[in-house]
Amino acid sequence: MTEARKTAIWMAVALPLALLTWVTAPRNRTPAILAERGEVFFPQFRDPNEATSLEVMEYDAQSAEVRPFKVENRNGRWTIPSQHDYPADAKDRLATTAAAIIALKKDDVASDNAADYERCGVLDPLDTAAASSGRGTRLLVRGMRDQVLADMILGAAVTGHPGFRYVRQTGQRRVYMSNVGDLQVSTAFGDWIERDLLQVNPDEINAINLRNYALDRSTGQVNPGETLLLQKDAGDGWAINGLGANETLDIAALSALLKNIAGLTITGVLPKPPGITATLSHPANSASIAPADRTDLASKGFYLAPTGQLVSNRGEVVIRTTRGVFYTLRFGDIALGADAPAKPGTAARESRYLFIMADFDPQSAGTPGRAAEGVEKVQLLRARFAPWYYVIAAESFAKIRLQRSDLVKPKRIAP
Repeated sequence: MTEARKTAIWMAVALPLALLTWVTAPRNRTPAILAERGEVFFPQFRDPNEATSLEVMEYDAQSAEVRPFKVENRNGRWTIPSQHDYPADAKDRLATTAAAIIALKKDDVASDNAADYERCGVLDPLDTAAASSGRGTRLLVRGMRDQVLADMILGAAVTGHPGFRYVRQTGQRRVYMSNVGDLQVSTAFGDWIERDLLQVNPDEINAINLRNYALDRSTGQVNPGETLLLQKDAGDGWAINGLGANETLDIAALSALLKNIAGLTITGVLPKPPGITATLSHPANSASIAPADRTDLASKGFYLAPTGQLVSNRGEVVIRTTRGVFYTLRFGDIALGADAPAKPGTAARESRYLFIMADFDPQSAGTPGRAAEGVEKVQLLRARFAPWYYVIAAESFAKIRLQRSDLVKPKRIAP
């Protein structure tokens, strides 16, 4: 056999063996579970402005009910459907939440085992068959034509990893650990609205009239109760009517009252009938309110006296500012079904209806410039307050509707 023929036979045998060796040889491949690290959860969701609604769903173990909350963009205006389309003024919060969801990454894999869902807190809160413990917070973001942009369950904090929480995409098996960054979610109504309800600075307030009357609905008579008038003088000192020789105004209590008025927050709203909204944007009279609207007012604890004056079940507070703007806060009945959330281990506290009106008196403004500000301010406030009955927590009611004993203390006698 010639050398050329031997070489040809060897190559014919060796080449297939070499190819087989190459095909079957082990390689350093990146496992799919590692390849996911660093990927964003929702690559198709890139622009926060694509979102037209955001839903947050939490499970309340105490009541065994799901607490849903939704903000929705309707014709360029963000509203809260569950609160009668009340304006959602927390625009920065909406933008921050959407941006945080877009940036959320699969930092590491925690588990592929459904048995770990309860421990990780990523059970779907809407799953009626799931355990009561271990349910997470579900976030659902939709775009145009109800396209789902993001759907996830935010779970418990990861022990030993500050800022990390367990995350599972709804309907998928794998659980991840993710640095949630600025992602803050809430189903609390107050977290999504303009917190500065009255839009008044405590330093602007120069008079407070506490009218602690009460209405006897069986007779229609008003028990006048006590009326407290607090006024600021030219030197920025405060005085209260009816002080005895051995009494003095409690400045600390007054400061707290001013702070509580300026920081008044609401826990819910109900829309007023259109007739009330239109009429009570201006001075009311007894003939201007339809019988059906009177009934609606009475169901919340507000009534029209024969003189046409609007009175309330639990009195009112009138606040005057240096711009000549007057706020009237009228306190009505207990808001059934709208109890303020209770702290763990405590009973729910009764909420109360609040009716707010704004008026303007140019003679009460500090300067002509302040009066001009007041005209513009009261127009904005009337448009803001007119459509709504507000609901406030019992705690807020107690901090504003003060008694004389809350504001007056014995005068210290020098030794």
